[in-house]
Amino acid sequence: MIASIKGQVLISKENWLIVETNGVGYKVFVPNSVLNLSNVGEAVAFYIYHHITESSQALYGFHTYDEQEFFELLLSISGIGPKVALSVLNAASLEDIREAVIADNPEILTNISGIGTKTAQRIVMELKNKIKVGDIRPIGTKSIDVGSSANMDVYEALLRLGYNGVEARAAIKMVPATIKDPEKKLKEALRNLGKG
Repeated sequence: MIASIKGQVLISKENWLIVETNGVGYKVFVPNSVLNLSNVGEAVAFYIYHHITESSQALYGFHTYDEQEFFELLLSISGIGPKVALSVLNAASLEDIREAVIADNPEILTNISGIGTKTAQRIVMELKNKIKVGDIRPIGTKSIDVGSSANMDVYEALLRLGYNGVEARAAIKMVPATIKDPEKKLKEALRNLGKG
């Protein structure tokens, strides 16, 4: 099974590339985020998901292992194949998709061709148990210590109060590490949000 490929882009098409490595060209299906950064003649390196069925094989390439892992998570959902999973990754950034899942917001997926409202709701419902709060964070910030049950309690409380995940994480991140009690953490986080 192919797990990664490093080589030179020979051809770039609408949703796939041919990558030559050691004299062999591999057709690799990629999301737009990869396609836009992979120019003909340039060297590339991809993490690969090798999709094998009884009748065919296909390679799907990603710049980060995180994307490849999320692609596999999508495929674990009944009825979601590689083409739809790739469409999901094209719909929004990984961060935005995870944020939508945590916030129970399937609307980000309903504009994707081949995904209706019920399927979008099912994707969100099934992924919700597989995506940890620590998997999402605002770009350029470090993840909060979600291993701490106090932080998790505060995060969930802020979501119930109507704040989105980005606001909640940012507010918790600003709480001094010396505050350990969940109630005090929540009070401080609300103060950071201007409600304390």
